[in-house]
Amino acid sequence: MKAVKLVAKKKLEVAGVDKPSTDGSSAIIKVINCGICGSDIHYWEDGQGMGGAKDLIMGHEFGGVLEDPGLRNDLTPGDRVTAVPGNPCGECGPCKNGLYNLCVNVVKRPHPGLNSPGAYAEYIAVRPDMVRKLPDSISDLSASMIEPSAVAFHAVACANLRPGSRCLVVGAGTIGLLCAAWLRICGASYTAMTEVNAERRELAGKLGDLDEVFDARDEKLNSKIKRATAGGVDVAIDASAADAGINSALLLLKPKGTLILAGVSLKPQSIMTLIALAKEITIKPIYAYLPSEFDSAIDFIARGALKTERFVSRTIGMDEVQAAFEDLHSGKSKDVKVVVKV
Repeated sequence: MKAVKLVAKKKLEVAGVDKPSTDGSSAIIKVINCGICGSDIHYWEDGQGMGGAKDLIMGHEFGGVLEDPGLRNDLTPGDRVTAVPGNPCGECGPCKNGLYNLCVNVVKRPHPGLNSPGAYAEYIAVRPDMVRKLPDSISDLSASMIEPSAVAFHAVACANLRPGSRCLVVGAGTIGLLCAAWLRICGASYTAMTEVNAERRELAGKLGDLDEVFDARDEKLNSKIKRATAGGVDVAIDASAADAGINSALLLLKPKGTLILAGVSLKPQSIMTLIALAKEITIKPIYAYLPSEFDSAIDFIARGALKTERFVSRTIGMDEVQAAFEDLHSGKSKDVKVVVKV
């Protein structure tokens, strides 16, 4: 089968690889679409996957058609499906407490698209209990948006939003825009967004989930947002993973506010801890999501409460993936979510 492999730093190649074999346990899915995630960009930069995995086939935001249900007797070949791209051990402390996203053995175990073959391929093998049948109301394109929608839902859920909360989202990438959508669904009375990229600011303003969108480099940014929020925001979600973005959020939060760190950086970061200390800011880093939150994302998308196709900028073929990564990495891309059509 054809797949896109990470063969070196910032280098992807389309290659012929073995199709996952039927083993009587794993579910085999014929992939239709797979989204490009920010974490994929980090692995591309580094030339290797989680734990130093070499020649990795990335891709964990996908939908497809079930070819082999493995151990699942409630599924049938031909079902439209997606899957939680996780493999928690079930035995460590977090797993026993239901915190499967925080499994301490994550690096030691194969996770599709992170350190084992993912969905930038014609077929993928996954744990059968992680497979989810898709409602007919979810399109193939929206199927590739379920996973990032779950990430954003987890971020907003961890913010303990209260009715009437004033909120800020830093960064108009996929996760930032999805966080804005979830904040509106969950009852935020006001949500602002900051972004450095002019094209993304324009798109964010058109999507309808935000009250205002600001240039993150505006020298008067703080005064503008404080004026709009009567003194600052209650909740800030950083989806930029940039020092400047995190520090801006700290400055704009009210005392006792909550900062959610939803962006991913592989490098040490410099933030103004004095500001956090002086305001007694609650800082909550978040990682992935719970399987129940993945299921909630499916439900909201299926009912049309969360409309996700609007976040997809374009679809591409396998032979266009390298160019797409280069564009997304440039910092000048107009794209938000790029989906690979397999």
